[in-house]
Amino acid sequence: MLLIHRLFIKTSLVYLFMGALAGGWMLLAQTGVLAAPAINLISIHAHLVGIGFFLQMVCGVALWMFPRKTGESRERAARDPLAWATYFLITGGLAVRILASLSATVFGNTMLAASTLLQLAGIMAFVVGIWPRVYLPGAKSMMQAASQK
Repeated sequence: MLLIHRLFIKTSLVYLFMGALAGGWMLLAQTGVLAAPAINLISIHAHLVGIGFFLQMVCGVALWMFPRKTGESRERAARDPLAWATYFLITGGLAVRILASLSATVFGNTMLAASTLLQLAGIMAFVVGIWPRVYLPGAKSMMQAASQK
């Protein structure tokens, strides 16, 4: 497993832990064990677990496991600029989202919009980068045979 794969997976585990902390705080606040948070943690919890954990885990495992272009080494595939763009855009966008949610009065909706655009750009980079790696074996030869008829 190379650096990009480890970064995706380890970052997803950090986000899982942070999401569990936010969820635990909300549950303990409901029982009265902890004081209610000054902010609404539901959105933060959902983004940490949904985008931070699930999406980044999927991206890391997909980049690691999906077939590479014919003749391409794992090391070369791990240097794909789209994979790195995906990592930094999603991670950065989520960090901006959490900071904006924690300090909504300071940052306002502009930061939330920026975080959304960063995350969407990261998802688009992932789709563009992984799309050519999803194919049917022999599809090229089937298409060539069909075009010759």
